[in-house]
Amino acid sequence: MRQSEIYQSLRDDILTCKLPPGAELREQELAQQFEVSKSPVREALQHLVREGLMTVMPRQGYRVSPVSMSDAQDMFAFRQVLELACIAESARSASDETLRALDRFRSFEGGDQEAFIAYNRDFHCALARCSGNNRMSRAACDLIEEMDRLVRMSVAATRGRDPRKLVEEHEQIITALQARNARQAVNLLKAHTSAAEKRFITALEWAAVQA
Repeated sequence: MRQSEIYQSLRDDILTCKLPPGAELREQELAQQFEVSKSPVREALQHLVREGLMTVMPRQGYRVSPVSMSDAQDMFAFRQVLELACIAESARSASDETLRALDRFRSFEGGDQEAFIAYNRDFHCALARCSGNNRMSRAACDLIEEMDRLVRMSVAATRGRDPRKLVEEHEQIITALQARNARQAVNLLKAHTSAAEKRFITALEWAAVQA
């Protein structure tokens, strides 16, 4: 197995919380798990350290990084900057065909929480890609994907909630974007992401109290 495959496997497990915050990993154990030498494992772990998903424990191994309140706020702030820039550019330059393709996100057919998380992630990444700016949209999608972990860690924020309100907000954003109304699309997306931040920060505060 190549270093890139080990990295992707570990990253997926972190983002889906199969490896929860605080989980400890050791090179030797991972090398045995993936049936490789320690070298590609070490490279994969160092990549995750650079991304902030893992921290090094000197002479002990590695630990999956927790998401602190300040880190969550930083992620939301950075994500909003990227997404708003993407949607403004999309309203100006995306083709009609590209914007019409967003219609598939006007509804969510139902399913469990994981299905909605995937739908929500795909919607926001599709918005970013409409900008046509590959570097900007890639950065936005990487951050959106990383924040799935925050969503899963904040189950209390979505459990029991009807997803239709969020889908309706997505519909409004799509309608404004297809009408090339950049200002309205930006304002709707800003309100949408700000509300998400409030929900998840509240959930993190609740989790801290329960701990």
